[in-house]
Amino acid sequence: MRRDKRGITALLILCAMLLAAGCRGSSGAANREAAGDAAAMNNKEKVVLTYASWGSPNEKQAKVRMIEKFMEKYPWITVQYVYEPGDYNTKLTTMYASNKAPDVFMLYKHTALQWAEQGKLYNLKEFLDTDTQINEASLIPNALMYWEQGKVAGVKVAEESFALYYNADLFNEAGVALPPAKAEDAWTWAQFLEAAKKLTIDGSGNNALSPDFDPNHIVQFGVRFNTWMWHLMVPSNNTSVIAPDGSKMNLDDPAVIDAVQKLADLIYVHHVAPSPIQEKNLPQPALAVQSRKVAMNLDGQWVQLDLGAAGVNYGVGVLPKLKTSTTIQFGEPLVMASTTKHPREAWLFYKWQLDSENSIDLHASGLWMPLLKDYYTKPELIARWADVNPGHPSGYQDAVMRQTFENGVNSYDYYLKNNENISAILQPAFDQVWLGKKSVKEAFESVSDKIAEAFQGTYSSSNQ
Repeated sequence: MRRDKRGITALLILCAMLLAAGCRGSSGAANREAAGDAAAMNNKEKVVLTYASWGSPNEKQAKVRMIEKFMEKYPWITVQYVYEPGDYNTKLTTMYASNKAPDVFMLYKHTALQWAEQGKLYNLKEFLDTDTQINEASLIPNALMYWEQGKVAGVKVAEESFALYYNADLFNEAGVALPPAKAEDAWTWAQFLEAAKKLTIDGSGNNALSPDFDPNHIVQFGVRFNTWMWHLMVPSNNTSVIAPDGSKMNLDDPAVIDAVQKLADLIYVHHVAPSPIQEKNLPQPALAVQSRKVAMNLDGQWVQLDLGAAGVNYGVGVLPKLKTSTTIQFGEPLVMASTTKHPREAWLFYKWQLDSENSIDLHASGLWMPLLKDYYTKPELIARWADVNPGHPSGYQDAVMRQTFENGVNSYDYYLKNNENISAILQPAFDQVWLGKKSVKEAFESVSDKIAEAFQGTYSSSNQ
């Protein structure tokens, strides 16, 4: 009996030794394989890329973290970051003139189209057609920027769109129902205007519906908007700034005129929004909402970052509608220089940025919106950014996320050629509108000949 036990014990020890040897062999093989992978990485040709962008200090830090993660995964690639929060286009122009153009960089949409046409940007179509991870099918609608058929100047580095942000406390105190979040429930313009009047208060406590209301002594405005977003309501009126056939600007269209005039009337007819002169006495948008100077703010979703940081009890609704519930998409593109010496590596870094996971803090903060469809459709990915507070207030997923994905329309300056010159003609005319000196129709008519002369057509809006 003892002999049998000793034999069994010896056999167990022998098995254990063999198993241990096998494990050591397996571990050694794994270590050799890992070492081989590391050696292969180290043997790759060292590549240095330059990346440029603008943005706030918080954006800069998020970009630095994103770059560090990329270089950890691709140790043979070094990314040098050029951060320019000031005159960004001048910086880039200087770099191009010195033959030091960045390999990958952010660019304003109208500049990107011009530079692509001038041969300064890489046609990204070849990568989008062959990449299995980042391609046209994986991106949300309106993400790509074509300058000609089959030629992609860039992909938005992140999406941006517009909505109606509000101070919920002011609504509750005035007994006004909160703005709806769902497109199918969007306020009509009349409903929006009535709410704005109830929320506009003069120094004596009268709102804009009162016969005693004093428009010269307003202490709380019902709504504010930036005058540069003059075309905000145009798509909602089932029209566009550029004629549907692309043959001309569409500024003589009564529906365009009506959509722009409605914004101007908020200032001078209904006295619910500040004029440019009154605006100078107001703090920045988030602080204006926080300090109860403004009840509602028509703004881009990026304002969520500041509203959340300010601790405002705020919410968001869809924009009011004229005929159709829409929002304007406004994201700026990420581009690649045609002069890059390392297009494959540059594409690796390019698509790294389009993957929301690699900049998830910028999305979770409320500053950016993702480009990949999965982040709008898969609950586990939506939770990674759109559920995160304080950057995403009550109503966000319907009013902003789904509205952008389902009812978004790209801003007209994604397509308009010679945009800078046309804008320079329009700006003085708009100044007369925002100062209350001319109607929108009169302003447009005053520059119609110059606009017609400056119009040079449109860029391709798709691959069709």
